[in-house]
Amino acid sequence: MRYILCYFLLFAGTSFGQAKQFFAQAELKIQDKTLIKQIEEEIREQPGVWMIRIDNFNGNVLLYTTEAPYFTMEEFKALFGSHADKLHCPYIGVVRQDMIKPFPFKDCQ
Repeated sequence: MRYILCYFLLFAGTSFGQAKQFFAQAELKIQDKTLIKQIEEEIREQPGVWMIRIDNFNGNVLLYTTEAPYFTMEEFKALFGSHADKLHCPYIGVVRQDMIKPFPFKDCQ
């Protein structure tokens, strides 16, 4: 019984330690509010997306993922499909580890 408990604790510690929740931010340079709403709805339905908000007035994007071992810039941009080239200053961080940047971004490269 003691060995089973040790294996369970070892397995639980390694599996929980690898998953993180990520957030991503960007400015979406699109003026069409209907298109922004459509993009937001399409992204919301994608697996791994926990929450997304795109501001209709200034295009600020804030996205949270479900827990995952990683979330790359390529994955973030791919969510926007043919509109990925309209993303400005994309940034990815880890929830409860990295700070959310204030909008509008001032240190964008």
